[in-house]
Amino acid sequence: MQPTRSERQRRGPRGRSPLRRRAWGHGRRHDAGAHRPARYRSRSRRYHVARSTRNISRLVGGSVKGLSRVFVWVAGGIAVVVCLGAAYAAYLLAGYSWDQVVSYRSPYVDTQPAEARDESPEAGLMPSDEPSGTAAVRTRVVLVICDGLTLEVSRSMNRLELLRQHGTDMVATTPQPSLSYPTWTTILSGAPPDISGVTTNWFEGSVQVETLLDTALADGRRVAVSAPADFATLYAIGDDVSAYHDEWRDEYMAATYVDEALRLAEENAPDLLLVHLPDTDEAGHDHGAASAEYREVAQRVDGDIARLVEGLQDDRTVFVVCADHGHIAGGGHGGWEREVTQVPAVFVGPWVSLGRGTMAQADIAPTVAALLGIPVPAQATGHVNTEVLMDRETEIHTAEVRYKRFARRYLQELGVSSQNLDSATTYSEIDAVLASGRSVRLAADRSERLPTALGMAAASILAIGLVFAMSWRAGVAALLGTATYYATYNALFFWLHGYRWSLSAFNAEEYIQAFFYGRMAEAALAALLGVAVAAVTYPLLRAEPKRPHGRYLGGWLSLGPATVLVILATLALQVAWFLWAWGADVVWRLPDLKWGFKYDLDLTQATAVGAVGLLAPLVTYVIGRYHPRVRATSAEE
Repeated sequence: MQPTRSERQRRGPRGRSPLRRRAWGHGRRHDAGAHRPARYRSRSRRYHVARSTRNISRLVGGSVKGLSRVFVWVAGGIAVVVCLGAAYAAYLLAGYSWDQVVSYRSPYVDTQPAEARDESPEAGLMPSDEPSGTAAVRTRVVLVICDGLTLEVSRSMNRLELLRQHGTDMVATTPQPSLSYPTWTTILSGAPPDISGVTTNWFEGSVQVETLLDTALADGRRVAVSAPADFATLYAIGDDVSAYHDEWRDEYMAATYVDEALRLAEENAPDLLLVHLPDTDEAGHDHGAASAEYREVAQRVDGDIARLVEGLQDDRTVFVVCADHGHIAGGGHGGWEREVTQVPAVFVGPWVSLGRGTMAQADIAPTVAALLGIPVPAQATGHVNTEVLMDRETEIHTAEVRYKRFARRYLQELGVSSQNLDSATTYSEIDAVLASGRSVRLAADRSERLPTALGMAAASILAIGLVFAMSWRAGVAALLGTATYYATYNALFFWLHGYRWSLSAFNAEEYIQAFFYGRMAEAALAALLGVAVAAVTYPLLRAEPKRPHGRYLGGWLSLGPATVLVILATLALQVAWFLWAWGADVVWRLPDLKWGFKYDLDLTQATAVGAVGLLAPLVTYVIGRYHPRVRATSAEE
């Protein structure tokens, strides 16, 4: 008779009761163990140790995998937060840096009126030097600014070419930025934007540097101006100046300004007559410098210049016809392009040499001052150009002494010793001392900024390293996504739009906001494409890729922000370089605006890319769910 189930459970194995089994088993193990060979006893111990180890491994391994899954979710969440924080920080830094340039206040300006200045020998006017303006016949200068006239198109203007043949044909290089307010001020003061403080067309109020208008009036000369109303505000033109001003209008205006200039010259006999002709700039913005419309307007302006010359030419009048900036082919200026920064400057009249050459735009004001025999504006960094003038040694010497005075103050503002200026007497020697002083100050600033830049670079590299530490496959996929981002963004920027890292990229100030919004949209699009490429690549790096489900869901969702984080880290490396080279604060000089424009674009990209961190998990999830390789693996399972 077979034992029942309850009896088997009670007796245990081999049909023995628990009590007998324990007693028998104890005795048998004791007896058998005494006579069992050592190899069997050793094998039994190894078996029990291995079994215990496997049990512990299962317990610990399960806990580690659980913690690992939690860590992936936490890391993904942290990555999203970091991306959003980086986007906000980039947005704030971009606004701060832009405002630093727009609101820059020059430390070199002197609000003291010209008539109250010290005119001792050290100040720059030698007592024994009698300005040529005190002679029986005073020179009259007619300074014509053709707004937005390119060098190339100026050579197709027949009357202007005729002036070139009878005078000095100079090619002037504008400072940065090549915008109207800064370059007007450079022409009239000899001071570039980092000296004058006029850095953009958003400058408000009157300029704080001395101009030709100031020094001419202080020297007792008569001044007349025929120009848009902006000149009255910028240069504080008052009742002591005979002036005609008008608002900008959407019509041809040069003829009116020339008519008014001829009237002012007849009624007031000015020693310095300033005429501004705005129409070529308007045509450049509306049609581009390569257009037929632009050339047509230039020819009309050429005819009005001829009328001005015919009406005023005599044996004591010097005409200076120059441009404030040029235009790119499609319209726009402000940047560093040759067609924007290389502009005409034609001098013709008595005491002017025949020939051609090059000059800085800042040289125009000192050269005009020497022609008039008046003091050079106090903050001028330009030189009296000896290729233009004949028989003006006294004025050149006086201007060099004044330049030395300014250089001493400039170095004082930099916190650099001016001892080397003691032996410098010529323009070239003073320039060498100033260049050395700027290098010393720039090196000191960069040394001070280096720890911050290195810290930023180290944090960026660490972020990339953490992505690889969590998963080398995710790191490789993120790098491929980053490469896709840069290829897409730069193809849109350089190839599709034809942009450069230049302020000339937007044609007019009212388009700036739209320009940067457009770049943000393209950066976001490129970042989403980069995340998609990373998600497509990731399963290809695994032998058996899993769907974004269960314990694999966190990894798939984290891949998106991880890719965005790598893109942000590479942008941060570029920002760190600029912050080391030039800094976010504009204190004593403007940065190189080519790299400054790129820096602002990098921050604009970072703002948009960081925001993509919110959408990136959705992109990787959808691709992971429908990826062909993942679906094939799931089907096999």
